[in-house]
Amino acid sequence: MDPEFWVSLVAVFVSGGAIGSTGILLAQWILKKVDGPPPPRRGLDAAEMDVLRSEVAELGRHMRNLDARLDFTEQLLDGALPLSPPPTRLPHPEPREPHDGEA
Repeated sequence: MDPEFWVSLVAVFVSGGAIGSTGILLAQWILKKVDGPPPPRRGLDAAEMDVLRSEVAELGRHMRNLDARLDFTEQLLDGALPLSPPPTRLPHPEPREPHDGEA
């Protein structure tokens, strides 16, 4: 590539911070032109597809479990779930009076 191209590319990157979003967009546009077309996508074979399906099913089970836990916590915090009442407090002990012979 020409040295002028590299100088202009460096100038765009350096001025990106000074110019702002215009310089950044210009730098992205230039990089997209230099990079070339993306590589072609290849298809998945049956084994990879089965692995992905099992992982998605596992994630679905995990999300349902988390959703149930969140619902329970929300109901608990909202007071919709009955809780057993707290135990009654014990009465404060009466102060003992010292007997004759005790200090």
